[in-house]
Amino acid sequence: MIATRSTLIVGALAALSAATSVQAADLGGRGGSIKDDAMPTLMQQSAARFYVRADGSYATYDRPSIDIDGKFDGYNNKIDNAWSAGGGVGYYINKNWRTDFTLEQRFNSDVTHSYAFAGGSSDGKFGLKSTLGLFNIYYDFDTRTRFTPYVGAGLGWVNHKTSAGTYTDGCGCTATVDSGSNTSVAGALMAGVAVNLTGRGPSAGSGEGYAGGEVARNLYLDVGYRFLYLGDAKTGAINVNTPLPVVVAADPTVSEIHAHEFRVGLRYDFR
Repeated sequence: MIATRSTLIVGALAALSAATSVQAADLGGRGGSIKDDAMPTLMQQSAARFYVRADGSYATYDRPSIDIDGKFDGYNNKIDNAWSAGGGVGYYINKNWRTDFTLEQRFNSDVTHSYAFAGGSSDGKFGLKSTLGLFNIYYDFDTRTRFTPYVGAGLGWVNHKTSAGTYTDGCGCTATVDSGSNTSVAGALMAGVAVNLTGRGPSAGSGEGYAGGEVARNLYLDVGYRFLYLGDAKTGAINVNTPLPVVVAADPTVSEIHAHEFRVGLRYDFR
């Protein structure tokens, strides 16, 4: 009985060894063998995992709310159009999902408004610039062409800085407003299209191979729209210009800052 079991074990090991040798010579069952020098039709290449980006944008703003000293509401409120520029680093999760962190400088824009008080009204003007940081996630629609539409959302923070400004009333009297700085929560919604500038092939981050001779996608032109929620911005106090400056209102606040942006940028994949 022991001899019979030993014979069966030896036979099973021999059969397993033979099967392994055949599979190794067959290149995964693709119909070729090592001795025939046959190569797989699809050459595997590592898909992109990381990318860097640079962007510029032009923003228009919705009419904000402006509160003066918690007592007066501004009217004729306006934030002028402005430019911004920035960059970021990103990661492809899979062929459809990617994420990145972006940091940008939003250049100076004038904030103008008026407010009424007992006996008259005053017109105010000061500058606003911001630094914006966002963690973003995107869904890419894989069209298998040079054009990849996407949608996305972001959440982060914005640091607002207001420059010193002036308030002038109907009598020609002038007051100044001090500069200010504060940080607020920020959010974004995005939609756009990425245009492949450097060749054809499966989408970036797909993990799929590229047919022999095709150029891997590395450089994209990114064109899109972004809606931004930029929280609140606070100035310093309003002071009347007298021999002894008198504070007449504390920290006017610009709230409900919403921007609509047209964005253009470049994205480069690392492989």
